[in-house]
Amino acid sequence: MQLTNYTTLCMDAHGVLIDRDRDILRGLSSLLAMMPKPPPRKQILEDYVHALHELTDEQMGAVSAHCIVYRALANRWGVETGWQQSIEFASSLGFGTLYEDAPGAIHYLRKFYQLKVVTSLNEQEFVAFNQRMGLSGLERLTTGSFVAARSKIREIETDSNVLLLTAGPASTNSQAGHCRITRNAIANQPIGKAFISLSDFIYAHQLALRGELI
Repeated sequence: MQLTNYTTLCMDAHGVLIDRDRDILRGLSSLLAMMPKPPPRKQILEDYVHALHELTDEQMGAVSAHCIVYRALANRWGVETGWQQSIEFASSLGFGTLYEDAPGAIHYLRKFYQLKVVTSLNEQEFVAFNQRMGLSGLERLTTGSFVAARSKIREIETDSNVLLLTAGPASTNSQAGHCRITRNAIANQPIGKAFISLSDFIYAHQLALRGELI
């Protein structure tokens, strides 16, 4: 279907609206410095997401989860480290920063879609971001954990009327439409599948409104 045919737009806040990658890379810098040949940025973030999804559960707080992830990454990369370093990593991570195109994108997209923004942050942690975006109580889904956020997205993407907007891939069994926000200089997938920013996605939506994009 075209971008204009969906009734609901579900966005994964992290990677689409909120940039946390810089904090993660900065937090892992001391670990990476111990490696003779650190993996490239893309692989670092992929390893981080894999560990976060595989090793954490809904009962873990953010600090506990990131301690475990740090230890797992050190083990994966063959680096010896202790719990103190993992605690320092977990404690150094903030909630991220809002991408500059996020507030304007929210204002535009709610004119055409029912918005659902899923975040692993809880309501209190999300307040500072929402002061700029102005999401309503029905638009924001503040789950409070990585696992709960992932489960909520999996639940929403069973609906074929939903267009899912994430920084990563959709699940194998997803029934929803899906587009990726790569935040890279060049989108590595055809137009209609991957976009380098929310502004790029909105431009494609405007083309679809004019019938110029199939």
